[in-house]
This record gives sequence, structure tokens and C-alpha cells, in this order.
Amino acid sequence: MKQFVFLIDTGTETREHKINAAGMTDAVKRIKDMKKDFMKGDTSHLKIKFKGVIYENAY
Repeated sequence: MKQFVFLIDTGTETREHKINAAGMTDAVKRIKDMKKDFMKGDTSHLKIKFKGVIYENAY
């Protein structure tokens, strides 16, 4: 498993989210689900940026 790191900018703050996933497509699917949950709230504007990958047992 890898951790995919995304930055979510709501306009007032930027949060870093780490998603455990086997691959990039799974991570993107999960971040889109998170985006839908954020959009249900008061947030009308979101920017999502991919930051990087953290590999487990890399050394």
C-alpha cells in the first residue's frame, strides 16, 4: 500500500490529506468521494492538488 498525499484548498485554509490506496486510480476515486462530502457543506469552492506519494517499506 502507498499513501497518496493531496492538498485541499477551501479558500480559507489548506489541508493535507493522506489516502491509503493500492494505486493512483483508487486514490483519485477516494479523493473525489471526499470532495463530494466537502461540497455538501458550506464550501462552494475547492481546489485539489496532488502533492506526492509516500511508499511504505521503501528502505
